[in-house]
Amino acid sequence: MLSIGAISSAAQGARYFERDGYYGRDDPAHRDASAWAGRGAEDLGLEGPVDPGTFRAVLEGRVPDGSGTRLGRRGRDGEILHRPGRDLTFSAPKSVSLAALAGGDRRVVEAHDRAVRATLDWVERNAAETRMKDPETGNMARVGNQRIVAATFRHDVSRSLDPQLHTHAVLANMAQGGDGKWRSMANEGLYDRQKLIGMLYRNELAAGLSRLGYGIEKTHADGRFEIAGVSREAVEAFSTRRAEIEAAMEARDLGAPGDNPRLAERAALMTRAAKREVGREELRDVWTQQAVDLGFDAGELVAEALDRSAGAEIGADGVTPEFEYADDGGTRSGSGDGPQREESSKGPAGRGTGPELPSSSAAEAVTWAMAHLSEREAVFARSDLLAAALAHTPGRVSIGDVEREVAGLERAGSLHAVDMPGARDSLATNRTVGEERETVALMRAGQARGHATMRSWMVQAHLSRGPLTPGQKDAVKLILSARDRVVGVQGYAGTGKTTMLDRARRLAERKGWRMAGLAPSASAAQTLAAEAGIPTETLQKFLARNAGVAEGRLTRKGARAMRAAFRKTVLVVDEGSLASTVQARDLLR
Repeated sequence: MLSIGAISSAAQGARYFERDGYYGRDDPAHRDASAWAGRGAEDLGLEGPVDPGTFRAVLEGRVPDGSGTRLGRRGRDGEILHRPGRDLTFSAPKSVSLAALAGGDRRVVEAHDRAVRATLDWVERNAAETRMKDPETGNMARVGNQRIVAATFRHDVSRSLDPQLHTHAVLANMAQGGDGKWRSMANEGLYDRQKLIGMLYRNELAAGLSRLGYGIEKTHADGRFEIAGVSREAVEAFSTRRAEIEAAMEARDLGAPGDNPRLAERAALMTRAAKREVGREELRDVWTQQAVDLGFDAGELVAEALDRSAGAEIGADGVTPEFEYADDGGTRSGSGDGPQREESSKGPAGRGTGPELPSSSAAEAVTWAMAHLSEREAVFARSDLLAAALAHTPGRVSIGDVEREVAGLERAGSLHAVDMPGARDSLATNRTVGEERETVALMRAGQARGHATMRSWMVQAHLSRGPLTPGQKDAVKLILSARDRVVGVQGYAGTGKTTMLDRARRLAERKGWRMAGLAPSASAAQTLAAEAGIPTETLQKFLARNAGVAEGRLTRKGARAMRAAFRKTVLVVDEGSLASTVQARDLLR
């Protein structure tokens, strides 16, 4: 899981990251759990454990290069105003925390650290941005390829004192461009790619755990997973902090944390309790006893993983050992035929820490992701495609594999870059583009080929007196007097769309026409029928019943029957924007 939050002040940020849980303020183990990250930090000579004084100075916008440079703007009283930075918190799945902390497998902690480093490397290359003036337009524009200064702090316990392996990666609000100048960061790229960044961390972690002998069990469609063999009961019993957040969101009708990460962050803040200091050994004793009471043996889980990893060492031929993963379809296995990926996150762009597999695995993942996303969206963000491909089977392919596969599909014309307002760095499949073009062509083919229910002046006469607003009257006039076979009406929530449709239905019925409704769900169909008096069924049911028509299998006899059945009929498609591209095309066919 990944959450992104703003640090309110340099002083508050520095104090928060200097202590945690059962670590004391000056505990050497706590110092060793921190580290600098980013090429910007490397250029400044910042490495190893984080020094509190330097960390606070960086949060204040002071560039520690001896130049005296300080980022920010002057306030009214001459003070420097500077946003400290963003906190990217990477939280391991609960079963991973249990293996690392209750089971004592230090290798799991190291795998978590590598996953965080690899993810931050990707963030620096792809999401770290600043704002600069475009020399051609003179407008401020977001510019990438920035060097970042980050400080990471690994913690082992939640505020509820559950085992919770997580790392706070604090991205200071300073970035160095190719010209060597330091500027404040732009954060839109982080939030735009939040889903992908979180999935990238989980993918790198899953790959590392697989090499350590652990099985991976996918638990959610978005790529969340747990270690195979850890029961749901054990996961929930050690997740009291998450239960608090879920309860807070449910009480406020905010949905599920996985579906609403921004709202989950708010709920976490609302339910945050003061941290309590408890001795490390005391906590481990409590966790061990709690696990025993649940019938869960963390030590046995670790021992089995050690046995599997010992028996699957890389052979002399350089072939990566097989690893197992599981999802709703059961347990499967995979193996790498190519060279083993280096353990370090350093290396060529796009390489992570997971085992490399044949390109066919990446092709399978990207194909699935394209089908999954294009089912509902004609255009989707590149980051969503990458995240969905990694989520297909966590740990099986690397981000580099997926990026290369996507680039290949773009070169082949199977994927098209979309350049339109509100769709920055988005894509559409070749198939979707074809379906969209056919839908538009069918709509245009019906222009000026329909029969108006009433003439415009007649509709106006009927509407001259009545409770409808000017916008509602315009919509009724368009529906009843237009000669196009397809017309669209857009209305925001609360603007009286069903009231408008009820009036349109009554006028149409006076001329011997009927209205039939198609809605995206059964509940929406009931609402339209009750409030507008229009008999309604779901769009899916209507299309399924008439699938042969859309597929071109309509006989002459069938065509005559359909024309008779739909003579003088207006089809009302409620919430038409929720229909997929294929559904819209089939309806127009």
